[in-house]
Amino acid sequence: GGSCYDLMGRADEAVLQFREARTLFGRSIGAESPLYGSACERLTLALIHAGEYDEAFDRLEEAFLNCAEKDAIHPTPLYELLGYAVEDMVEKAGVDEEVLGRLEAPIEIAVKNMIHRGLDQDGNAGVLFERMAQVLLRCGMAQGDDEQQKVAARRREFARYLLNRATTLVDETTKSGEADLTHISYMISM
Repeated sequence: GGSCYDLMGRADEAVLQFREARTLFGRSIGAESPLYGSACERLTLALIHAGEYDEAFDRLEEAFLNCAEKDAIHPTPLYELLGYAVEDMVEKAGVDEEVLGRLEAPIEIAVKNMIHRGLDQDGNAGVLFERMAQVLLRCGMAQGDDEQQKVAARRREFARYLLNRATTLVDETTKSGEADLTHISYMISM
């Protein structure tokens, strides 16, 4: 029901449906369930469409963490969620990019899980690592007091690590002919 409402431009009704699904799944099967994460992701989109960005970011953070911690972690939903955060909320809606800092720990969990499962060795990982780095750089500007500067420096260091990993993976994927990721290589080199 919720997806149909959202597609029909009835975001408020979609939000109600997905809030209900999230609550139901949370109670019955738990927040670790992929169904719960899926409800959070769909609720995020409906909230974005309804212009409710604060709650949308809360649900996005929840959905990202759900995906990041999964045994069956996959780069695509993580990539898409980061896109909603940056493109839909920060760039289009004008949400303060400092909110992206809330994704630092979930990004770290995702990277560790991918490394642990050997999913950090291909072009998909490279493309995701590049987007993760962009998120960290956007909320890693050196400003404020000493503590804020330390946090920003840590985020930039983590972003540098991810960009270095991404460069190798993306270049190897392009050279092998598996996929043309020169546009990602170009973004990294900027």
